[in-house]
Amino acid sequence: MIAAAALLTVTACGEQADTTDSGSGGGVDAPPASQELSRAPEEVPHDGPVPVGQIDSKALPEGYPVDVSVSDKGHTLTVVAQEGGCTKASAELAEETGERVTVTLIESKPADKNVMCTMDMRYPPLTVELDAPLGDREVVLDHEQATH
Repeated sequence: MIAAAALLTVTACGEQADTTDSGSGGGVDAPPASQELSRAPEEVPHDGPVPVGQIDSKALPEGYPVDVSVSDKGHTLTVVAQEGGCTKASAELAEETGERVTVTLIESKPADKNVMCTMDMRYPPLTVELDAPLGDREVVLDHEQATH
């Protein structure tokens, strides 16, 4: 009997009438989550995540993380890199112009091929210092492999 009453309550809640206003100014719908996270270029924060639309990650290997943020009033750029086993990740500021900032993510592997390595993946945050705040400049992420 209690289960039937609970089912009736759940069913009744699921059948509520649509109260969305059709434009007369009465109801306010919450924006989709994707709209809450996206920002127009003029709304780029001095500190916090860099909007995905402001990042060019075409040169990164498939599956590489794309996570960039700014701090220190836009002067410090933090990029999440990927390393694993014996590889080590580092970041270099390759270019800084009025239109874009290019960061090269370097994955260094041991020169000795006979080194035993673990199979773990790590995602270290790497920072580069900018001469001027990032603002609405494009962040270009480049990737290269090296040996150490």
